[in-house]
Amino acid sequence: MTMQERSMLLDLEITLHAGHQREQQKLMAVLASRLGYSAVVLPNEIASGPDRAELIADIEGVIDSGVRVIVDDPADRSVVRTTNLAEIRARRIELGSGPDSRTLTVAAPISIGRTMNEAQARASRDPRFVGDAHPEMTGIYGTFEQAQAQMIELAQAGATTLRVTLADDFDIADLLAQVKALMVGPTVVLHEQASRAD
Repeated sequence: MTMQERSMLLDLEITLHAGHQREQQKLMAVLASRLGYSAVVLPNEIASGPDRAELIADIEGVIDSGVRVIVDDPADRSVVRTTNLAEIRARRIELGSGPDSRTLTVAAPISIGRTMNEAQARASRDPRFVGDAHPEMTGIYGTFEQAQAQMIELAQAGATTLRVTLADDFDIADLLAQVKALMVGPTVVLHEQASRAD
């Protein structure tokens, strides 16, 4: 299927927050599942314990059928953990040039808002987003329009999936929906227009 035939620019995956309680993690998984995210990703640090099978079963029990549960693997070469376009292009070439021609996932933190101040405030409230882990450094950051442009760049660089770590904020359901909105409608059209212009 070509990108032009897709209804979404990139497939979406959500990484659960390792610091959340199980019920919070299940709620996040349910919300993402209902919004059309294709996978729920368990951080390695919460999926490597003795209750791993129970955790996976719990998440699988609440999400829609067809949504996968993935355990993050830091050694997975099909996942790029930055939005650096040069690194994404290089990994796309690497994956596409050998027998390991899998899809390419970009795993990145994200903090967006209706204004830049809102995006900054969201990021500042999440203690995980410091230094190189801040969305401004290695992720998706800014207004909706700025994030939209970044999504198009990721697709043009060869990404097929975006695995997001959302800012841990009080309006997480709204943020999940905003990220989904980045992948449909006008963003797909803008990407198609940019592809034809190249």
